[in-house]
Amino acid sequence: MASPRQQLDALTGLRFLAAAHVVAYHVYHLVFTGTEAPPGLHGLLDSGYVGVSFFFVLSGFILGYNYLERPLDTREARKAFWVARFARIYPIYVLGLALAAPAYLKGLRDTWAVEPSEALRQAEALVVAPLLLQSWTPWTAMAWNGAGWSLAVEAVFYAAFPFLAGRMNRLGTRALAVGAALAYGAALLLPALYMVADPDHTGGTASAYNSGPWMLALRFNPLARLPEFLLGILAARLFLLRAGAAPRPRPALLVVVGGGIIAALLGSSSLPFPLLHNGLLAPVFAALILLLARSEGGAARVLASRPLRLLGEASYALYLLHMPVLFAWKSVLKRLGASPTSAWAVALFCVGAVCLSVLAYERVEKPARGWIRDWWTGRGTEQRAPGLQPRA
Repeated sequence: MASPRQQLDALTGLRFLAAAHVVAYHVYHLVFTGTEAPPGLHGLLDSGYVGVSFFFVLSGFILGYNYLERPLDTREARKAFWVARFARIYPIYVLGLALAAPAYLKGLRDTWAVEPSEALRQAEALVVAPLLLQSWTPWTAMAWNGAGWSLAVEAVFYAAFPFLAGRMNRLGTRALAVGAALAYGAALLLPALYMVADPDHTGGTASAYNSGPWMLALRFNPLARLPEFLLGILAARLFLLRAGAAPRPRPALLVVVGGGIIAALLGSSSLPFPLLHNGLLAPVFAALILLLARSEGGAARVLASRPLRLLGEASYALYLLHMPVLFAWKSVLKRLGASPTSAWAVALFCVGAVCLSVLAYERVEKPARGWIRDWWTGRGTEQRAPGLQPRA
């Protein structure tokens, strides 16, 4: 395959934009509580949760791109794959838990004083969160460093991927179209059933900040989110089937797809939350990924630039660390008697969170990944996994 780094670097920069959207969403809801931006801007800021859907699709695409033509069909190959994924995600994940521990433990103490039974339920996260199992129990999914729930979902994807890849690496174009339609239908089936049955009795007003137990299960359960990951793998298979073709600039199509995503986000208040949260835009994300992966146009060059590549590499750390940093920053401002909604406070948090993510990437993520892989190599059993470009 010709110049894979050149083809995929734009996706690294795109990862930063998606992570920044998630950060903006949390700042909007956790800092500007009770304040609503103008309609269009409100829709854009209020839809940051769809960035997680994008990451699920991108994860499937990157893994498919790297492994569909290198089947993980032996026990040692699968072990090497799982070690590589563990080395990729777990060090920063643990750092996020450590940074979030003070706020989580304080919340447990305060809840115990009011409602001990609820505190005991939240305390289950002490066991399940370090094991990446918190998304299987809705009441623990967001308990300890809320952003980490999606890593518990990704862990299921990683466990299943070697077996899924063996069944997808022989699909032709027609089978891919059928598979994509089935995966998209599966992604929307449970949200649609939820809207019809309304088991939480929300009257159609379910949202990220108004979720009953059934909505929480729908949002966080790994099996409910698996179709988004499958769409990414199918997109990777299509990309590989056309890998020999010369790149064709399609700026008009890129504008249509990108503009469609932005329009959907701006108007997100008019879209059903269960559908939007659980993959409504997943096919459009897959189309954007495919277009940028093969593009050599201006947008791809900007996204593939060195600064955005670095920020994209650090976006995983930004995603996992920004919430504990935000809570700590709000606590500091409260002690200083300063307003967290002031322009300087928001700007300082954003700059600080990005700088911390780059530092964590350089000083924690990369070294720890190397140590874990070296340890596995030293056991004499690792077949080194191919480099991931960009890393999902």
